[in-house]
Amino acid sequence: RPHKIKTIVSLNPIMVDGTGMCGACRVSVAGKTRFTCVDGPEFDGHDVDFGLLMTRLQMYTEQEKLALERCRCEKNG
Repeated sequence: RPHKIKTIVSLNPIMVDGTGMCGACRVSVAGKTRFTCVDGPEFDGHDVDFGLLMTRLQMYTEQEKLALERCRCEKNG
């Protein structure tokens, strides 16, 4: 912000239904809840709470690893 450079970010959080009804894709932008599937995915990068976003993205890391391993096992027999 000190250089007044407009910074637009495109967010890719967890999305389930694409309508905002489930709330899985919610992010905090300028202190307000936004849903990337209907309000975004582009937002002012200076207004996004990246700490909260990263915490939400890491919630399912273990399940994602298990699903990937299961997929690899099924593919390779």
